[in-house]
Amino acid sequence: MQTNTRSAIDALFVLSQSAHSPFHCCKYCEDTLKKAGFLALPKNEPISLTPGGKYYIDLYDATCIAFTVGKKVSAGKKLPKLRMITAHTDWPSFLIKPQPELTQGSYGKLNIEPYGGAVYTSWLDRPLGIAGKVCTKGKDAFHPVTHLIDSKKPVAVIPGLAIHMNPEINKGMQLNPQLQLLPLVARLGADEKSDYFLHYLELLTGCKAEDILDYELFLYNADPGAEVGLNGEFFSCPRIDNYSSVQAALSALLHADTKEDHICISAFYHNEEIGSATKQGAGSVMTMDLLKRIFAALGFSEEMLSCTIAEGLCLSLDVAHGLHPNYPDKNDPTCQICLGDGVALKLSARQSYATDSSYVSVIEGICRQHNIPYKKFVNRSDQRGGSTLGSITSAKLAIPCVDAGVPILSMHSARELMACTDQEALCALAAQMFRG
Repeated sequence: MQTNTRSAIDALFVLSQSAHSPFHCCKYCEDTLKKAGFLALPKNEPISLTPGGKYYIDLYDATCIAFTVGKKVSAGKKLPKLRMITAHTDWPSFLIKPQPELTQGSYGKLNIEPYGGAVYTSWLDRPLGIAGKVCTKGKDAFHPVTHLIDSKKPVAVIPGLAIHMNPEINKGMQLNPQLQLLPLVARLGADEKSDYFLHYLELLTGCKAEDILDYELFLYNADPGAEVGLNGEFFSCPRIDNYSSVQAALSALLHADTKEDHICISAFYHNEEIGSATKQGAGSVMTMDLLKRIFAALGFSEEMLSCTIAEGLCLSLDVAHGLHPNYPDKNDPTCQICLGDGVALKLSARQSYATDSSYVSVIEGICRQHNIPYKKFVNRSDQRGGSTLGSITSAKLAIPCVDAGVPILSMHSARELMACTDQEALCALAAQMFRG
């Protein structure tokens, strides 16, 4: 494996193993940025910026927006060039409900709620961990304390049903998430039928049960990623959707040789898998609000911001459906991409992917100029397909945008598959986005 491919896959592996919830992904990005000299900005106070500076801001624990300011960016000179890359920090999973303890015989289970469109069967018989945030009593009711917690080991499993008890199971099965997807977490004694999960949270937070107020806790696949294939050409891993994009966007901002007249932004949003229409999602006004604050702090007017946005460019990164070797009829007959073909440029007539030939051509030109492999991807005409951040971001900011990402198999499964070389290609495209 070539050095650049190895570096990209190793970085993706570390991210996948380090960030077991969207909150941990946000913290991972912030910790990495801080080590690289980026300064944290407050969300509730005026900000001060200088040309040549590097900054990030945490918004609601699960969204992080980071940016660099070129050394020659200042009021009174020509308008800066705006370059933006977006990715999302969440993935389909299961959220643990309040009062989650359920018992069946001597078993302790947790009541869960699906988050996003997970492939249910892929979660059966997996070693599952628990990660997210827990809020406890603070100095007053308006200032609870937030704890990021991670079991850091498998503590749950959703057991499948033996074929002897369902002989028709290989003919297809439907799983009711309220009945068949409840994770088993404990073997209970006679006096342990209640509050066993609350007591577990006591151990993870170091707080008393009566001080625990609320939580947002996700199940995660605790299996590590692995290179597979006769030559190790594939990477099988949980959370490729969308940590492949997070890693590329983060690496681009950290390592790209940005131009002196550029403002380069990498935005890591929560809640894409449930539509983005939240305060911390790409459909929020928070990005425009932050841009207004950035431009005001640099001495530019709001009209100058509008002019800069109109001439800017956003690259929205999210995975695409690769050609499936066992279901080739599920892909478009001409606009398909195999794992290993490079970056997928995603197009859609209904604009579920940001589609504007003037700006797709820009990204295509970057790929050709720098020998970055790519192919154009379109869904079958009789399949609706998914949607992602591109059109949402473009509509909120009125910024030209293009959707792209690595092709994968088993999208939304508890474990997904990509080609190692595609991560290198995505990182190269993201880096060149900030250099142009």
